[in-house]
Amino acid sequence: MKFSGYISCMFLLLYCSLPGKGQQYKAGFARESTEPQAWPFSLTLAGYGAPVEGRFSLDWIKAGQLASGANTFTGADARLMAANGSVLFTASAGSTPPVWQEAGAAAGVKLLAAEGNTWYAVNAAGELLESHSPRRAPKKQKRSAGNTAQLQETAFANKAPWTKKGTVPNATAITVLHSILYAATPAGLQRADTKPSNLSWQPMQAPENIISLAAYNNELYALTADDNIYRCNPAKGSHWLRMARYNGITYDVKLRHIAVAGNTLYGCDAAGNLFRAKHNSDGNMSASALAVAAGRQRVVVVGLDVCGFDHAFATEVKREISKKFHVPPQAVMLNASHTHFAPVAQPYITWHPPCQQPDSSYLYGVVKPAVVRAAGNAIRNLAPSDLYFGRGKTAIGRNRCLSTAPEPYDNDVDVITAVRKDNQEKTVLFLTGCHPVFNASGREGVTLSANYPAVARAALEGNNSISNAVFIQGCAGDINPQDADHTNTGKALAANVTEVMTGSMTPLAGPITFYTDSILFPTRPMTKEAVQAMYESNAKSAGQMVPDRNVRWANMMQHYYNTGTMPANMPVYVQTINIGNWKLVGLSREVVTEYSSGIKALYPGSLVSVAGYCNDVASYLPTSRHMKENTYEGLDSFFWYGQPSQFPINVYETVLDNIRRKNR
Repeated sequence: MKFSGYISCMFLLLYCSLPGKGQQYKAGFARESTEPQAWPFSLTLAGYGAPVEGRFSLDWIKAGQLASGANTFTGADARLMAANGSVLFTASAGSTPPVWQEAGAAAGVKLLAAEGNTWYAVNAAGELLESHSPRRAPKKQKRSAGNTAQLQETAFANKAPWTKKGTVPNATAITVLHSILYAATPAGLQRADTKPSNLSWQPMQAPENIISLAAYNNELYALTADDNIYRCNPAKGSHWLRMARYNGITYDVKLRHIAVAGNTLYGCDAAGNLFRAKHNSDGNMSASALAVAAGRQRVVVVGLDVCGFDHAFATEVKREISKKFHVPPQAVMLNASHTHFAPVAQPYITWHPPCQQPDSSYLYGVVKPAVVRAAGNAIRNLAPSDLYFGRGKTAIGRNRCLSTAPEPYDNDVDVITAVRKDNQEKTVLFLTGCHPVFNASGREGVTLSANYPAVARAALEGNNSISNAVFIQGCAGDINPQDADHTNTGKALAANVTEVMTGSMTPLAGPITFYTDSILFPTRPMTKEAVQAMYESNAKSAGQMVPDRNVRWANMMQHYYNTGTMPANMPVYVQTINIGNWKLVGLSREVVTEYSSGIKALYPGSLVSVAGYCNDVASYLPTSRHMKENTYEGLDSFFWYGQPSQFPINVYETVLDNIRRKNR
C-alpha cells in the first residue's frame, strides 16, 4: 500500500470513530400518561401484601348536598335523582354543588333506580313502581347549550305516572342493569327480568348486608354496612370483588347510598352530604420511550410506571409495536419502574383477592395503548443526534436483607444523553437500582404514584438544558431507599445524574444489534404430600395474611398436580441491546444487585449497563447467598409470586455463565 493510501485509510478510520461520523444515529423521545380514566372508579394498588383488605385509589370529594330531606338517590345517564318520601328531585351530574329541581311526586318512595328513560321505585309498602320519562323534550322548546338541564327536568316532570310493577318486600337497595332488576333484601340479593309482565325473583350470590346498589358499564356495585364497596360483572358470573374500603384517609366517610351519573360514582351519607369519587393520584404515572436508530436498525427502550407485568402482556405489546412500526420484538425492551403505588398490572394469584388479577380495562385500555403510542411516537420523532455515555455514583440505596459484610450494592448511575443536532435538545436515559417503596403509610400509601423515579424525571426536565428524561430500573431486588421520603430520594438521584452530565462523557459510535435469549431452569416442586401438609397446617389459621397466602399457594400446587399442568421450567429472559460501544443487558424478574456488578465484570473496560424488571416480573432472581440465609428474596417471595419452586442454588452462576458464553 502506498503511503498516501495508508494515510487516507487512517483518516477514514479516525473520522468514523468520531460521534455522529461513520454511523449516524437518530434518537426520538415520547411519553404517554398511564393515569387511569374515571372508570373503573377505583383500582387496587400493587406492591404490598398488607393490609389484607387491600389498598385502593378511590378518594371521596365533597360535592354538595342532596335535595332537601332526601333519603335516597340514584343516577342514570347524566342525571342524579333523589326523593324525600313525598317529592322527586333531579339535578345534572357534574355540577358542584348540584342544582336540585322538583320533578314530580314521590309519595312513600324509599328506594330509586333508573336505566335510560325507565325509572323504578320501591315504596314503604314494598311495592315496585315503574315510570317512563319521555325520550324527547316538548316540541315547543328548542334545545340549546343553555337549557339542556332545564329540558331534562321538564322531560321528567312530564313523564308518565308511576305504575305498579310488582312487589319486593323488605328491600334495602335496588338497581337495574341491562333490564335486569337487582334488589337487596334480608334474605340476600335477588334478581328479576323486567321484560315479563310478572316479575320472578331469583337469588344471586352477593356480599352480606348490602345497603345500596348501583350499576354502570356492565357492572354492579354494592355498598355494605361495614363500609366496603364491591363490584361484580353478572354476565361473567356472581364473583364479587372488593373495590374500595373505609380507611379513614381517602375513604373517610360513612356512606348510606351510592349512585352513578355522568360517568361518575357518587355517594351520600345519612346527613345528606354528597360526595364524588375520583382517583387519589399524584398524576405522574407514564410510559416513557427512547428510540434510537442507526441505518436500518431501530431499538426502543420503554420505562413503564408499574410494579410489574407478565411475559404474556409484554409479548402482546411488543407484537403490536412490531406490527405497527416494523421494529422486531427483540428490539423493544419494556422495563417496569417497580413503583409500589401503581395499579395492579399482573396477576398475584396467592395474594388477597383484589390483587389476584389486574383490572383489564386499565391494563388493556390504558397501559397497553400508552406503551404502544409512546413507542410509535418516539420512532416518529427520530432525528439526527449524538449519543454519549456517562457513569457516576449514588447514595440513595442500601442493601435491605444481607446483614453480614460485604453487603453488596451496585450504586452506579448510568446516563445516556441524546443531543439533537438541529436544536441541541437533550434527552436523558438514566439507570440505577433501587426499590420505589416509600412512603407506604398515611395518605401516600394509598396514592397512585410513580414514586421517586417521577420526582427525578421532573427535576431533570426542570433543568433548562434537559428536555426529556427516561428512568430505567436497575437490579433493585434487594436495594431499598435510604430515605423514607421519596421526594428526597428523587431529587438526590436527579442531582447524581446532573453531576454525571457535567463531567466527561464517552461518545457512542458503531452499529445497533439486539438479541433475546431464554435460560430455562427446571421446576423442582414440593411433593404432593408436602403440599398437602402445608395446606393443612396453614388452614388452621384462616384469616391471617401469611397462612391465607400459603393456603392459596397450596391450592395452586394441588391444581397443578391434579390436572398435570405443573410448569416444566422457570425461564429467565436476557435481552441485550448494543448501541455502538454501549451494551444494555435487561434481565427479567426482580433481580438482586449482585447480577449488575457480576455482568459488568464480564466485560472489563466496556460500557455495560444492567437493568432488571425487563419483559417479565415473575419472581425474584436471587443468589445462593439469599437462599442460604433464607431471606425474603431467596425463599418467602416465591410463595408471594405464586411460583412452583425456588431456583437452584447456582442460579446466579448459571445466568452469568450463559451471558458470558453467548457474548451478545
